[in-house]
Amino acid sequence: MKLNDKIRGAIVGYAFGDAIGVGTEFMTRNEVRSYYPEGLRTFSQIIRDAHRIQWKRGEWTNDTVLMTRFLECILENGRFKLHALARNFKEWFDTQDVDVASVFHVMCHNPAWIENPIVIAHQSWSTSHYAEASNDSLHRSLVTALTSSREELMEHVRRITLMTHDDSRCVTTSKIMARMFFRLLHDEEEPSIDELKSVCLENDPRTLPYLQKAYEGNMEGLGIDDENSMTWTRVSMGAALCSFWHSDNAYDTIYKVVDMGGDADTNASLAGALAGLKYGYDALPEEVKKMPRLDYLLDLADRVTEHVEKNNIK
Repeated sequence: MKLNDKIRGAIVGYAFGDAIGVGTEFMTRNEVRSYYPEGLRTFSQIIRDAHRIQWKRGEWTNDTVLMTRFLECILENGRFKLHALARNFKEWFDTQDVDVASVFHVMCHNPAWIENPIVIAHQSWSTSHYAEASNDSLHRSLVTALTSSREELMEHVRRITLMTHDDSRCVTTSKIMARMFFRLLHDEEEPSIDELKSVCLENDPRTLPYLQKAYEGNMEGLGIDDENSMTWTRVSMGAALCSFWHSDNAYDTIYKVVDMGGDADTNASLAGALAGLKYGYDALPEEVKKMPRLDYLLDLADRVTEHVEKNNIK
């Protein structure tokens, strides 16, 4: 498979998972069955309630907005520059009035954050005592996997995560997803479960049970639609990997996660990127072609491909 086909698949698959996943976001699995008895498969099915009315049908959410903004920032600078990414993030934050994670408010309202993002994030997390690390930074794992070399990948993932999420669970899940994305992109094979387990053990063993459940296909045991755990970074990682490992095509990889509810846009975006990298752009569901601004995503993918080839990233 050509590099461009995989990168197109990753970026468009991510955005599609986000856009279709919002249709079941924050629902329990039973609620998903009630609203979508035959499953949610098209944008036109998405119900218009107080939450989903924020987006037009087929429109992606902040997960994809930030993923694309970070990619654009790296392309503009020609390389990974943390302070440029922080500045870009702050510019985005200043235009938002809804659907913004509370942790982002804490960082962006601190005038010292742009110049010292990792230090300020560490101080904020140390004093805030967050009970569980949320999944709000997982989109960056795809950004780094598409633009970092093999030698730089883990350090770039660590730093871009710690920019807002100073928690080893966030770093660990981001490293695992980045490792998956990178290997599928450049090696045309996924890392072994033992390789991924070693990432957990080296960074935060609390992530290991979620990785194991995903590998075993125990999607029910991940707590995907549990209101107390649905936004956990470990749950989103597990949901995406479980669907990917236990499906044999892009369609099922994405929709299996959508049908589970929970934080479905985040979960399905990760699953969509995995599906796009493994099966390619043309294997994504036909509904992809109905996404607004699809031409922009394809153009972005072409520019990322040019960046990878020009800089001999592999």
